[in-house]
Amino acid sequence: MSGIEAVRKIVETEAQAKRIIEDAKKKAKEVLESASEDGQKLRQTAISQAERRKAQLLVETRDQAETDAKNSDMETDSQLESFEKLFSSRKDAAVRKAVDLILGG
Repeated sequence: MSGIEAVRKIVETEAQAKRIIEDAKKKAKEVLESASEDGQKLRQTAISQAERRKAQLLVETRDQAETDAKNSDMETDSQLESFEKLFSSRKDAAVRKAVDLILGG
């Protein structure tokens, strides 16, 4: 192989190496862009799922609070009814005693 052929072979090899490097850079850039897009999609999916779960929890919590409030109202009404009956029976007993004292005394 002559010197000119050797130089030409070196130049061709360098050109080929340069193309390989450029192709590798291009592929690396594509992979990074694809990974970035995939990451964005995953992030958005996670955010959407979290927002849906948050909304669901708010509904469940509100429903539970309403149920608890209704139960508390029913319990309060029941206690008030019991107090009214107790008051009424004690009032009746007090009136009878007062009448007995007035009439008997």
